Amino acid sequence: LVFPVVHCRCSRCFSFPSKRRIRKRPRVLTLLSLPEDVLFHVLKGLPAEDILSIRAVHSHLKYLVDNHASVWACASFQEIWPSPNNLKMFERAAEKGNFEAAVKLGIAYLYNEGLSISDEGRAEVNGLKASHFFSLAERLNVAVAPFIWLFIRPPWSLSGSCCKAVVYESLKAECQLEKAQKGSILHCLAKVLSLFEDEEKRKESLEMLEESSKQGCLNSSYLLWESNRKAAMSDPGRYLQSLRKLRDYAAKGCWEAQIALAKACGNGNHLGLEAKSSSEMVSHIFQTSLPISKQSIFTVQKGMNETMRYILIDWLVEVATMKDFSSLCLHMTVGCVDRYLKLRPVPRTQLQLLGIACMVICTRFISKEILTIREAVWLTDNTYKYEDLVRMMGEIISALEGKIRIPTIVDYKEVLSNIVVLERRTLHLYSFICELSLLNTSLCVYSPAQLAAAALLLAKILHKQAHPWTSQLAECTSFTLEDLLPCVLSLYQKCFHDDVPKDYRQVSLTAVKQRFEDERYEEIGKEKMMSYSQLCSLLGVKQEDPEPSPLHTNVVEIQTFLSSPCGKRTKRPVELIPEMRREDSIQDDRGSFVTTPTAELSTQEESLLDNFLDWSLDTCSGYEGDQESEGEREGD
Repeated sequence: LVFPVVHCRCSRCFSFPSKRRIRKRPRVLTLLSLPEDVLFHVLKGLPAEDILSIRAVHSHLKYLVDNHASVWACASFQEIWPSPNNLKMFERAAEKGNFEAAVKLGIAYLYNEGLSISDEGRAEVNGLKASHFFSLAERLNVAVAPFIWLFIRPPWSLSGSCCKAVVYESLKAECQLEKAQKGSILHCLAKVLSLFEDEEKRKESLEMLEESSKQGCLNSSYLLWESNRKAAMSDPGRYLQSLRKLRDYAAKGCWEAQIALAKACGNGNHLGLEAKSSSEMVSHIFQTSLPISKQSIFTVQKGMNETMRYILIDWLVEVATMKDFSSLCLHMTVGCVDRYLKLRPVPRTQLQLLGIACMVICTRFISKEILTIREAVWLTDNTYKYEDLVRMMGEIISALEGKIRIPTIVDYKEVLSNIVVLERRTLHLYSFICELSLLNTSLCVYSPAQLAAAALLLAKILHKQAHPWTSQLAECTSFTLEDLLPCVLSLYQKCFHDDVPKDYRQVSLTAVKQRFEDERYEEIGKEKMMSYSQLCSLLGVKQEDPEPSPLHTNVVEIQTFLSSPCGKRTKRPVELIPEMRREDSIQDDRGSFVTTPTAELSTQEESLLDNFLDWSLDTCSGYEGDQESEGEREGD
């Protein structure tokens, strides 16, 4: 018998065939491999031109871009201006909800800047288009106060067609539509009418404010309250009801209402509440004030330092002094400059342009007398053109998302000035310290409310007043004397102790001091202040006399960069760094070029120079189409 051979399955007798290893190809990850929600985050915020490029890469990306409005709504149009080549891109983004695109299109059409429209009927065509995009921008601007009125406010052209008037009439017609979201638009129209001298227009303005208030516009409700305040004061019961309305507006977040309420409580109007409850309402406004960090400016602005900013602000003070703009206007301007510098890099050659454009915007927002675009260009010694300033205004409004008015030291200063009675010289010194604080970013570690309180305390101490920080001030601010001591010492050091920066000719930059050497401020800028050791002695703190910390830049590197408006006491051009000089400047050396503002001319000199000045202004204008700039000149 033959038995079959049986093999065991041990490793000696039996072996499995070796497995052939197949190498897996590594998975190639691309942008398209990302989850769709992550892709949206990548696409959002890209420059608009890059979105068009990405759209052409792949059909899936094209689908995302074409079918999701949020991609266009969040696209960045930084340093991109409407032109015939990119007009469709701007319009598409604006209609999809892009605030920046809508603002820039509105301004571009209003000033006919970048978009060439034939002369025939230009004001009508531009006005209707500007109206559409301004209305769109206002509807997208739900979080802040209505702002588009500042572009169409008087003065209007008295001859020929006026684009501002066309925009106004178009917006007014839009508000008559039933489905229109007209609360904020009516507010803007009312603000425009309120600036005319005509009583009929002012009456119509109040009617618009009432309708706007019914539509839920909080700012209109406050303006109505303000217009009725004087009439309500004659009747105590009616006035108390008026203050309760004000309290409601303040509780809903209207900043102007909050300040007005704090002033009223500071004057002793307790709204029927106990004095303690009234003080707590004021103290809440002070305690909710937060420091506004400015150190990130020098992270975003790679080539900028503390001295360069100091020089720019010093020049803006000169302009404000020459034009007699208020302290609030100056603080708002500096606030806008700093906020923009924190958000977007600015070439050195455009720092002065940024500063003067912010002042143009702020004067239009809070002042009856404005800084016109033509005059602003002239104040820079024509370093920039009319269209440069128009475009910068668009960049600023876009970057700040329409938020022009924010809490300033001046707001808190006015509240404190209502709580305590100050001598006139002490009040001027208080204002002097507040404006000096604008020059130094190192003070930003303190909130505006804390700076205002410390400036008041310092002013009273410098004038050796007894009980400089009363229990009433402590209750209304919730700041104790000990809380304010570090801020007081920092203010003194930066305002009166440290060396002042000098220009390239070794002339100290003292525009704020010169501003307060005027008779209207009782020449408080000339007053000699007590020493640091005396201050420490009065405060009861140990003297640690700080070394002066001068702001300095290498003198060899400093050259003229800002052209100064030479007023009665301004003696210098202002300077930064060589790159700030415009390459296509009319003159290579502006350091010795002396200009005289029209405000400083006598009647006889004005008549002699009138034609020349008109010519010089016309040559720097990028817009003669709708006579808007002519209207501005007529309003000067």
